[in-house]
Amino acid sequence: MFFEVFVVSLFGLVFGSFANVCIYRMPRDLSIVKPGSTCPKCKSLISWYDNIPVLSYIFLKAKCRNCGNKISVRYPLIEIVCALLFLLMYSLYGFSYILPSFCLFAFSLLIITAIDFEFQIIPDEFSLFLVLLGLGTSFFNYFLADTVSMRVLQSFFGLLAGGGSLVVIAVVGKWIFKKDAMGGGDIKLMAGVGTFIGWEKVLFAIFLASLIGSIVGISLIVFKKISKKEAIAFGPYLAVSSLLVLFLPKPSVIIQTIFMLEEQFLLKYFFPHLQNLR
Repeated sequence: MFFEVFVVSLFGLVFGSFANVCIYRMPRDLSIVKPGSTCPKCKSLISWYDNIPVLSYIFLKAKCRNCGNKISVRYPLIEIVCALLFLLMYSLYGFSYILPSFCLFAFSLLIITAIDFEFQIIPDEFSLFLVLLGLGTSFFNYFLADTVSMRVLQSFFGLLAGGGSLVVIAVVGKWIFKKDAMGGGDIKLMAGVGTFIGWEKVLFAIFLASLIGSIVGISLIVFKKISKKEAIAFGPYLAVSSLLVLFLPKPSVIIQTIFMLEEQFLLKYFFPHLQNLR
């Protein structure tokens, strides 16, 4: 087990390093392949021994070897978060066939979160990648259903529910508010997420994202961090909620549990005489 944790963590750090490349270059329309890793200030190529995840940041004392420019703490932070996300996926799926798929799922959501938070755009490349990967690996995604045919159907229905529900919100919102209420990037993102987690949980993720986003948005307005007319990125909330629902029961199970607890509460404190009739 220790070996498995080590391997998953190592891959998480490596992918986290690549995530930093994507986060910096993609919003700026730069190639993520060429040139190799460079210093954003002096543009000098970074040697392999100065590009070891987390460790190089510590050994270089957060400074570029060539120009002495300060290295943002974001770089090791993204690498560590990516490794932790990979470990979380491992805790859910173990060393199974579906683990690489969900690690790439978490990896993509991490990049989308960072880019959308800073630039308020969601790269179509990652949304399309999630759609293709989710559908392509759905036949052994036992998270969706027990049989292969139902897994594929659930993945497809998840795509329709995730993208379709936000399309409805976008159309209705534009009709009511006379302006765009939902970005196309959010729609494509949730279509991709739906292929991994199915229709029920993707709708639950959208609900949670709306709830969390509303709370954060209202708080920022109340504390005058943003104005009422200022838009906030919705992608990060969708991404976080999409990961969160992986660890939660299906909405139907949650609702059933709530009703059961409510019934027990009412019988115990308000209608105790009815307990004997059950």
